[in-house]
Amino acid sequence: MAVANMIVLMLAAWFAVGALIAIAFLAFGVNRIDAAAKGASPLFRPMVFLGCVMIWPAVVVRWLSGVKINEETEEGAS
Repeated sequence: MAVANMIVLMLAAWFAVGALIAIAFLAFGVNRIDAAAKGASPLFRPMVFLGCVMIWPAVVVRWLSGVKINEETEEGAS
């Protein structure tokens, strides 16, 4: 029973940290790395929230790297 409790506590901690990071990322970070998020539907952020919670370590790495995606290039601007 102790092992099961430890697993549940570890999952709860994972999801708690993930939820905090997802909220911060979707409020402040997603527009910085993804230009397409600026004009996205109001439902975009709630739809990707759970994904961000699940893979929060990858979200943090991507956010901190500062690599931008979906940027408009000079070729695409014409």
